[in-house]
Amino acid sequence: MTDACLQDLAQLASIQSFAQDDVLGDGTYIVSEGLIGVMRGADADRSAVTALYLVGDLVDLHPGPYDAMDRLVALRPTRAVVFSAQGFDAAMQRHKELALIACANLKRQSFNLREHAAELYIKAPDQRLAAFLLWLEEVTGAREASLGFDLPMRRYDLARYLGMQPETLSRKIKALVSEGAISQRSPSRLVIESRSALETLAAGLRRVA
Repeated sequence: MTDACLQDLAQLASIQSFAQDDVLGDGTYIVSEGLIGVMRGADADRSAVTALYLVGDLVDLHPGPYDAMDRLVALRPTRAVVFSAQGFDAAMQRHKELALIACANLKRQSFNLREHAAELYIKAPDQRLAAFLLWLEEVTGAREASLGFDLPMRRYDLARYLGMQPETLSRKIKALVSEGAISQRSPSRLVIESRSALETLAAGLRRVA
């Protein structure tokens, strides 16, 4: 981006920190650390995580007539660059390069949301988990480092994202460990030991835009 664009954004932005489970207000966010999710459902016990936003993602959930049940939630301690929705929209109108970057970011996220929706519809729970672990290894860069990766959220939230009960998720992780497909270095840190086994189980890699 040009210096003028960066200076404009700096004047509009604030850096904010959020504790786990904090509900985020209206605005446009760029995740710099942590994880933001879209939570649907007013009842906490029956709500579901319907989207994930990782570091570098642009999060823009404008309130509208059909999303009264959706809310942005920090799924782990999170820091983000925050803009007012109106301020960020105005900056995109002033700077073409910012609009192009935002468009590319949103296209990639839309692609991954479609992939997630398809997996929930056509795959069994163990297939969903295998596909998610392969995708997570890819987006975190852990595949090149071979050092493993941390689950990005609590197992309860991950289970809701994958469309299964927490007990089912725990059983599936234990089964993958027993089969040698993954190893578990801590309650949240996993290492993929047999990528081919996970790929076979997932019936193909989850594509990443």
